[in-house]
Amino acid sequence: MGAEVMKKISKSSRKLNRNHRILAGAGLLSALILMGLSVNETMAYFTTYVTAKGGLSIDIGPETDVHEKFKNWKKTIQIENTGKTDCFVRVRVIAASQFQIAAEGSNWSQRNDGYWYYSQVVPVGKMTEPIVASITVGADVKASFNVVVVQECTPVTYDANGNPCAAKDADWSMASQYEEEEGRQ
Repeated sequence: MGAEVMKKISKSSRKLNRNHRILAGAGLLSALILMGLSVNETMAYFTTYVTAKGGLSIDIGPETDVHEKFKNWKKTIQIENTGKTDCFVRVRVIAASQFQIAAEGSNWSQRNDGYWYYSQVVPVGKMTEPIVASITVGADVKASFNVVVVQECTPVTYDANGNPCAAKDADWSMASQYEEEEGRQ
């Protein structure tokens, strides 16, 4: 009887081993199939690239160019509005402290902050009237030097009736603003 029991146990153990092997093989096959499917996605993740074309142009306010001519210790300065909106302009002429600078021009006036303000609106594509900075150099100065022109512009603001504000009331502390259009993200 012991031998018969051993045969039965051996036979059922072979069946169990065979079932385990089939189950293990099916599991391994499933794992390989899943890995094979995810390899394509993984490869796509690592090999996909994107390029973009175009862009969004942002207007951050008026733009101006400085035009300077120097002759006979006088610097003639004009500001051209090269932007897309009308603007007001102001100019400061800077040199070392041993040089005296005096400026004059039609529609230009100096304020306490050291800037010369142009009293008229500068339309797009137009220039200011010239401001002439006269430079006085002492006889004892023998070194070369620079006279720097700093200019700033600000957009023209309008009242409720659509009239431009006076140049003296222009907002020189204005910061650029960007408003997103509806439907754009």
